Amino acid sequence: MASSTTSSITALGGKLVVDLAIGASNANNNVTSASSGNIHLAYINNTANSVAFYLKVRDAATATPSTSTANGAGTPHLTFCCPAYQSITYIIPGGHAYAVGVSIWGTTGAAVGNTTASTNSVIVKMVCS
Repeated sequence: MASSTTSSITALGGKLVVDLAIGASNANNNVTSASSGNIHLAYINNTANSVAFYLKVRDAATATPSTSTANGAGTPHLTFCCPAYQSITYIIPGGHAYAVGVSIWGTTGAAVGNTTASTNSVIVKMVCS
């Protein structure tokens, strides 16, 4: 299971979340260490992989990635795609509000229930408040 770190960057958004090896089978829970705020930016570096990567984000203090297509605690509220051998930055003007916390995980498929991890490490950074 990958671990993430959170640093304070008050001028930009308050928190910089960095995950150097995000996983598919376990969510990194409450990476913002906060109950509410906004996601302002998501950066994904998938340059080491030959398949697309999907960053999945859930407004939850804890999450268990779903192994089915049923809605529930493992269904992401946001999904960001990064193509193979690429890096991409998503900027969310005004931010995307979360009310409970931010839990994140990543897979090689967009579908709910996909639990396939990337072959090589994927780096994820998020700016949150």
